[in-house]
Parts: sequence; structure tokens; C-alpha cells
Amino acid sequence: MIEPRSSLAAGAGAWIRTGTPLVLFVALGLPAGALGVAWPQMRASLGAPLAGLGLLLAALTVAYFVASAGSGALGARLGTATLLASGCGLAACGVLGLGLATAWWMVPAVTLLLGGGSGLIDAAANAHTSLNRGVRFMGWLHASWAAGAALGPLVVVTAMGMTGSWRASFIVMAVAFLAVGFLVSYRRHDWIGKALDPHQAPEAATEQGSGRRRALVLLIGLFVLGAGLEATAGDWCYTQLTAGRSLPASLAGLGATLFWAGLAGGRVAMGLFANRIAPDRLLDISIALSAVGAVAFWLAPPLASAVIALPMLGAAVSVIFPLLLSITPARVGSAMTSHAVGYELAAGTLGGGGLPALTGLVLQSAGLLTLGPLLTVFAAGLLVLHLVSRLTPSRVA
Repeated sequence: MIEPRSSLAAGAGAWIRTGTPLVLFVALGLPAGALGVAWPQMRASLGAPLAGLGLLLAALTVAYFVASAGSGALGARLGTATLLASGCGLAACGVLGLGLATAWWMVPAVTLLLGGGSGLIDAAANAHTSLNRGVRFMGWLHASWAAGAALGPLVVVTAMGMTGSWRASFIVMAVAFLAVGFLVSYRRHDWIGKALDPHQAPEAATEQGSGRRRALVLLIGLFVLGAGLEATAGDWCYTQLTAGRSLPASLAGLGATLFWAGLAGGRVAMGLFANRIAPDRLLDISIALSAVGAVAFWLAPPLASAVIALPMLGAAVSVIFPLLLSITPARVGSAMTSHAVGYELAAGTLGGGGLPALTGLVLQSAGLLTLGPLLTVFAAGLLVLHLVSRLTPSRVA
């Protein structure tokens, strides 16, 4: 029996509706993985200073922060599809500018476009997902970003092998952003919000303005510490294991790889199984395991820290970010969610960039062995703040 053509079209439309946000986040992750790999060749060809990568990342972070913080107001005016398409256009201009730059001074300027576009995409897609899709889809969304970040280095290496230059990789990324932006515009009806299921996001939780503000402040604090713990562990674990604890580079590298593998694996597992446990309960487990992983990294022998504690920590922190986004409507209400998600992602940007930088200053002055205690302090602060948020009434009968 042949299915009616309308049924096939409906099935294809459902696949496109489901797949577009995931492809969008793969594209969003590409530059994150590509910049570090392309930087040595970029610096040589553009005559950039040694510390230029820091300036590039600072410009990216500032623009991302401003765009994500302002995304709620922009989304209310323009709509989610227009905001996403605009973000794709800005990001495409940014990476295309990187690929075509002929002088170093151009790089920070065009990086502002990439950061602004990325911030708009991240905030708008996460807000839409938290309001209109389940917690499993949120896991797949963030796993898609991790997949894009993993593909970024491969894009750079392949482009250099085929063309002898890093520039082609950024042109490919620009094409990817433009293609997804056109798809979002063409399928703009997919991004129209639906009514929330009251069992998933009780509106009674959000009727009192003071309760909503208190819940948002707690969520912002959780984002700062959660993103900071994740980034600090990922950025500094290899250096501490090798230079601080004398572990061979091969084993320290394995530990760092296992951390990021745990991060990706945790998000895939969330996409597969998160519907079997309440998001709040899963957040309890992940934050508690983060504290255990941080303490284990600090106190365990070097080899155990690398191959046991680091993947445990990576898997535990992997779901904190998407889970916090998923529970935002229940904590602050649907009307406030788009604004809240923008503020949360801006806070995550501050934590993910600021806490590793502060950690570097502490490690330089107090020694590399202080990384374990610092991670434990971040994890303990995250746990305490989470307990406060759980004990603070956020639902009004």
C-alpha cells in the first residue's frame, strides 16, 4: 500500500522541523572548535601579536554577552524566526570576514559580528526549545553543539589539506550559517510558539513578580558557577596534571579527552533517557555528582584523577546547562522565559570566561595544585545555590 503524498509531505515536514534546530546548533559549534586550530596559521599570515587570540576571544565574548542579554527584547519585537535568521546572517558575515581578512586589525572587528550572531542564535533557539519542546530535545540540541565543536578542527584541517590555507574553512562555515538561516526563514512557521502544557510548566509558579525575580537571580547564579566549573576543568586539567602532578603527557591528554567525551556523552544520554526522570531530580543528581567529581579530582592519585574523576566530572556538568534552560519556564513563567534565557546565557558567558581567567591568576600565584580546591569550591557553591533554589518556593498554589 502506497502512502498518500500528503502523509509523506507531513512526515518530511516533521523531520525538517525537528532537524533544523539541531543543524543550526551544529553550525553554531563549528567556530568554537575551529578558532584554536586555525589560530597559528591565522597569526602567521596576518602578522598578529602573540596575545592576539586572547583579544579575539574577548571580542567574541563581549559581543555574545550583549546579544544574548538583549535577545529577549529583540525576540518580542521581531519574532523567533527573524531573530534566528538575523543571527545566522551576522555570524555568516563574521566568519566570512575572518576568512577574507587581509590585516590583523580587521579580525577583532569582524569577530564582534560572529559573537553577536552566535549570541542571538543561542538565546533564541534555547528559549524556543525550553518553551515548546521537551527536556530530551534540549539534550540533543546541546549535543549537536558539541558535535559541531568537534567537527570544527576537522573542517580547518581538511581545508588546509585541500587548499593550503585556513581561509577556506571559514568560508565553508559562512555558507553553513547562510544555508541554515535561509532554511529557518523558509520554515519560519516552525518557530511560532505553542501553548505550554500546564503539567510541564505550571503558570501558578510565576504569578508573583518577586518570586519570579528571586528565581531568576538564583538561576543566573547557577549558570555562572555551572559554566565556570565546566570551562575551568576543561581549560586547566591538562596543565595541572602534567606540570603540577607530573603525569605523563599521554595520560594527561587521555584524561582531558575523557572529560570532553563525558561532556558529549552526558548530553547524548540526556537526549535518549531524560524523559524517564523529572528534570529537577536529574539536576539534583548531576550537581551532586559534580561535587563528588571535583573532590575526587583534587584528592585522588594523578592517574585516577585523569581517567576516573575527569570523565565523571565531565558527564555530571554536561547536563547542568541544558537542564537549567529546560526548567526556566517552570521557575519564571512562560512570559518571562525569553528574557530570562538571554540573561542566563549572558551569565554563563561570564562564568565560562571569567572563572577560568581568575583561576589562571590564582594558579600563577599559588601554584597549579590549587586547581583541585578551586574546582571543589566552585562545585560546593553550585550545590549550595542549587539547594537554596530547591528550598525557595517557586510555585504558588
